Amino acid sequence: MNIEQTLKVITEEIANMISTKTVVGEHIVIEGRTIIPVTKVSFGFGSGGGEGPGKAGDQGTGAGGGGGACVQPIAFLVVSKDEVQLFAIKEKGVIERVSALIPEILEKCKSMKEECKKEE
Repeated sequence: MNIEQTLKVITEEIANMISTKTVVGEHIVIEGRTIIPVTKVSFGFGSGGGEGPGKAGDQGTGAGGGGGACVQPIAFLVVSKDEVQLFAIKEKGVIERVSALIPEILEKCKSMKEECKKEE
């Protein structure tokens, strides 16, 4: 495989890995709220090739390449009937921020259930 083919294969594979679903993840619906994860995607790749005389006097060639990617969550969008909220995730305190939201969501779900019972 020559260098052009190697680069083509690498860039095609990277293009397959990165899509809008990679950056804006699959949504989750919980009690009338849609939670959408937002991520940061970083990637890099490199390749090289060369040719020169082989051991038997014939022409030798070689090519190689590699790459890597990192997908990191940075925020969540929470969409409800009444509002849209963006919750940014910082490296420190992620668990604390998420755990602080759980009681609020549960309380809102509880009040919505009570309202539905009153309407019946």
